[in-house]
Amino acid sequence: MTNRYRSAARLLPFTVICMLLLWGCSDSSNNSNNGSQPEYQAEIIWTEYGIPHVVADDWEGLGYGIGNAFAQQNFCPYMRDVVRANGQSAELLGEEGNLAFDFVMKLYNTDEALERVKAQMSPRGLALFKGYAAGISRYLADTGVDNLAEGEEGCRGAAWVRAVTFEDTLKSGHKTILRASADPFYNELVAASPPEQSLSQAALSEEEMSAMVAQFKALTADQVRDRMGFSPVEELGSNAYGAGRDAAGSNSGVLFGNPHFPWRGISRFFMAHYTIPGVYDVMGAGLFGIPLANIGFNKDTAWTHTVSTARRFTLHELTLNPDNPLEYFFDDELVELEPFTVEAIDGSGATVQHTFYISQFGPIADLGGINAALGGWPTGNGTVFAFNDANKENLRGLENWINFGLAESMDDILEATRTIGIPWVNTIAADRFGEGFYGDVSVVPNASQALIDTCVRPPYGPLILPVASVVSLDGSDSDCLLGNDEDAPPHLLGYDNLPKLRTTEYGANANDSYWLPNPRSLLTGFTRAIGPEEYEQSLRTRLTFVQAEQRLAGTDGLEGEGFSNQNVREIFTSARNHAAELVNDEVVAICIAVDDWTSYGVSGDAMLQACNILAEWDTRHTIDSVGGHIFFEFWRVARGLDNLWAVPFDSTDPVNTPRTLNTGDPALVESVRGALATAVTVLQDNDIALDAPWGDVQFIERNGEKIPLPGGSGAMLFSVISASLVAGEGYSDVRAGNSYIQAVSWDESDCPDANAILTYSQSTDPASPHYADATKLYSQSGWIDMPFCESDRDAQEIRRETISE
Repeated sequence: MTNRYRSAARLLPFTVICMLLLWGCSDSSNNSNNGSQPEYQAEIIWTEYGIPHVVADDWEGLGYGIGNAFAQQNFCPYMRDVVRANGQSAELLGEEGNLAFDFVMKLYNTDEALERVKAQMSPRGLALFKGYAAGISRYLADTGVDNLAEGEEGCRGAAWVRAVTFEDTLKSGHKTILRASADPFYNELVAASPPEQSLSQAALSEEEMSAMVAQFKALTADQVRDRMGFSPVEELGSNAYGAGRDAAGSNSGVLFGNPHFPWRGISRFFMAHYTIPGVYDVMGAGLFGIPLANIGFNKDTAWTHTVSTARRFTLHELTLNPDNPLEYFFDDELVELEPFTVEAIDGSGATVQHTFYISQFGPIADLGGINAALGGWPTGNGTVFAFNDANKENLRGLENWINFGLAESMDDILEATRTIGIPWVNTIAADRFGEGFYGDVSVVPNASQALIDTCVRPPYGPLILPVASVVSLDGSDSDCLLGNDEDAPPHLLGYDNLPKLRTTEYGANANDSYWLPNPRSLLTGFTRAIGPEEYEQSLRTRLTFVQAEQRLAGTDGLEGEGFSNQNVREIFTSARNHAAELVNDEVVAICIAVDDWTSYGVSGDAMLQACNILAEWDTRHTIDSVGGHIFFEFWRVARGLDNLWAVPFDSTDPVNTPRTLNTGDPALVESVRGALATAVTVLQDNDIALDAPWGDVQFIERNGEKIPLPGGSGAMLFSVISASLVAGEGYSDVRAGNSYIQAVSWDESDCPDANAILTYSQSTDPASPHYADATKLYSQSGWIDMPFCESDRDAQEIRRETISE
């Protein structure tokens, strides 16, 4: 037996004895098989901070154990997602429900769709989900609906609580996969409604079209994302480093993963250790509803993800038959749109119907919510848009993550990505042998650059692509169909046509495109469908690389050479504000130079205090830093000012440009003064002291206790907390940000050196001891020493239980 599995295999005698004797080998033994051979069985060893270590003899047992452990902490949020994934939210969830979203789930999660999903999954993948459903339902049976969690996300006594089925788990998993396509796009899909008669809308005039183009181009990227239903990048994004031996200062690699995900709802992580002795041994975190680690590590490899720039759908503009709005041209032939009617129950209990119209590409969508001229049936161009979801019925990612867990080297990590199943994220990885990796090897529609150059046609196509980053092809031309690669599922880009950097230095990403994974290794020549090249990077991306380059140069004040587990964590907890690093000195000089603030509507004494605080501020957002809230409110205004930078963006130096506040422009200087006054006014109006430490201003309340939170806006920081200002209180409405964070490296032992933190803690139940314990640790910049090996696990053990049925 290899060293890799020896420690896990020592659990076998314990498990077997417990199965035979059904008593006292653990703190609790919960068995419901009435003495017969159990269909499912697992052992769960709980360690500090509520981390379950699930040990089972097969994949069904592993899913069963993790499902039960997960449900013990988070049954209610998952049950809500099951309701939504079944298209029953309006019927069962009251004000939380959304009938339009229910219709879309009824469209995508049909029985026929599930059968196709099952057909593409491996036996072990199916077994995981089957066991997961059984484990979750076992928890409900043991607990009872009247004893479930209370609180904001609780469901005690709720009429909509029921046992979870195998099909429920697949529907919820499929909904997660559609998170960057049909899920947020539901309004556009439901809005499409054909006219009762023949087409009547006249084509837009040249003047109208010009006005529409100008209006659309004026939208910011954030505005377009919002209108399309997508979360801001900093609220569903991430940072990551995958360092190799030449950047690590040792012979092993170093992996740092820092997802920024919601702090509420289903898109959260759950930490666990998954073991089938001799077969599978992985620790990390999986999204709610996914029965294994999406981000994690094993004895030899570690991986994480960042949300990528590629869109997971294409639009296909169809030219309609002027005499029949339910027909479109495909070359010289007319093709009829197929109606597909779904039923849901609304909040009053009435059964309601909605009819989608399906083309060969997918359902028709109305884009009027993004821009009025793009809406209607027909649009001003006599067309409609079909929505082609690249992730429809894709659960191949599960096999990808299973194989990540089995990987023994970087070769195996890369081989695992060849399934082209990762739905909407980049992969960043490292291994114990000193290699790092960045790649956007994910589900991307097969729109080559040649196809885009030929088939993204005016008036709408060339407008939609640069503004919304969506490929819109001429759907009535057979020469404009998506391509096929030999090494990929139909209509998706294959492994060889997707950007990758395998390196012994480092690869990194912070949600800008593949173009910049390392300043010395730019990736170019890929299709625009994956993302843009040679464009200005976000300040968070730039800080990601500034930190890396300073670490390699030894100029960041940290100990040691190159990346290590310790110093990547110190980089993170430093909570640097890169916007402040670039402009704060000049802002302070402008602030202090003002003699009279009367015309700005703010007191001179308050402004002088603010100036002095900014001058003394360490430009960080640790809980003890003073001044960050003043700069935050200032930058909310200043970041959008015209002519902000003296040195413009230079594609040959994307990390360090643009830079230098343009103090030579009097209009810009005046706008900076106004932004400073606005910042102070906002804080005063909300009774927030200008000299308050950041942790007094940004916090979360758990069971009546205020927990200070380090980190801040993703528009400025690597360490991200996205929180809204609550009047008279502070930034306490935390929506998203740092979530499951891990740092992993290796030495000569079989035990990886792994540290992690789950910022919002393991449990959503206010009565759980793990409702806020990890949050308090995060508040103090602490880390969990992840107990991967048996001796470390036993040293942290809280309790253990054996379950079977």
